[in-house]
Amino acid sequence: MSTPFRNGVLAGAVAGAALAGLAFLILGRSPGSADVRPAPPASAPTARESQLEEENRKLSCRIEALEKKAPTAPPVAPKEDAPKAEAPAPADVGAIFGKLVEAGLAGFRGPKFGETLEAVKKQGPAAVEFLAGVLRRSESATERFYAAALLEGAGDASAIPGLAAALKNDKDDLVRRMASHAIALLGTPAAEAPLRDAATGDADWGVRVNSAYGLAKLKNDDGLRIVQEAYESPKTPPEYRLAVLGGLADVAAPMTAPLFRKILSDTQDVSYLLASIGALQKMKDAEALPALQQLAANSASDIVKQAASKAIDAIRK
Repeated sequence: MSTPFRNGVLAGAVAGAALAGLAFLILGRSPGSADVRPAPPASAPTARESQLEEENRKLSCRIEALEKKAPTAPPVAPKEDAPKAEAPAPADVGAIFGKLVEAGLAGFRGPKFGETLEAVKKQGPAAVEFLAGVLRRSESATERFYAAALLEGAGDASAIPGLAAALKNDKDDLVRRMASHAIALLGTPAAEAPLRDAATGDADWGVRVNSAYGLAKLKNDDGLRIVQEAYESPKTPPEYRLAVLGGLADVAAPMTAPLFRKILSDTQDVSYLLASIGALQKMKDAEALPALQQLAANSASDIVKQAASKAIDAIRK
């Protein structure tokens, strides 16, 4: 998949002040103080106890004398068990998530996001459940956005019901864009129904395109048509046009081959050329060979030349 579309460009502009993060800490209860009672006073020893004490003292002296006469063996050090490596404590996803949210949306796809995603993957289902809960219940749109983004990165299809609920009901456009993008990338059959509803019924353009992209990945012609129309429409925001093309290139449906062949001839923009070359290579479009050969020989970009040559070899195999 193209990097722009994989990274959720259609999630929207990153902006806004930092929001306070939630710190989901489990506080352990300290053990209560034990009652301390004074020991009872010792009673005076009886005559019998004094006699036993004297006999014990004499016996101890006799044993000590015998031990001095016996040969002494070198002391044997007690065997110690090999130290066991401690398993690292599982990351507290709640705390790490809270720190991520503190950075605001400026932290999206940054190092802290990567650290949080790694913790989510290590904890597995428990972390997915935690994020699904954030998506359902949090009053912070930033938290809900990050929850959807992390569920996308975790790649666990069990998150689709929670994401679908957010896609249908969340009031924030940016959260719904992220939820639709996450469902599109998870791409299981369970994704089709919520994506179909959003692709035609959501009020936000970005949500509709993300959802249509997911349908196109599921080989749904209606979804593919919506994405291609979004690319070709003059109403599409210029900053999103390349991302939409990246979605089409990722799907690489044969019916879009004429569009990509035309781009090879019409532009010298490296990003558009690379997306188109990748799509034509993926679909092994033999009709693109003349244009690819032209680029391999004459492009001003060495990167484009190399990509075109690689595509030619792949198509000819």
